[in-house]
Amino acid sequence: MNVHNLMEDVVKACLKDLMLHQEQLSALDEKSQSDIMAIALNRLPAKYVSTARGEVIAKAQMGMQAETDVYRELSYAIDKVLNSVRKLDLS
Repeated sequence: MNVHNLMEDVVKACLKDLMLHQEQLSALDEKSQSDIMAIALNRLPAKYVSTARGEVIAKAQMGMQAETDVYRELSYAIDKVLNSVRKLDLS
């Protein structure tokens, strides 16, 4: 197993859950999803693991508070992305 930020998995799972349960988010394109994840991850502490055992331990230590924090940061990121005015991509 390579070094991996476990928080990426949590953020991705929580965003997927929000997209399933909130109609306004169901049509988010891949770029918007990536933007939302990046904003949220930059505001959350990283949880790096390098082994399967480390992953189990880190998940146990993270608990429910981490998931609450992830949903809070996703809400912030979603609001920021949905309310931003996208500039034309000139590339």
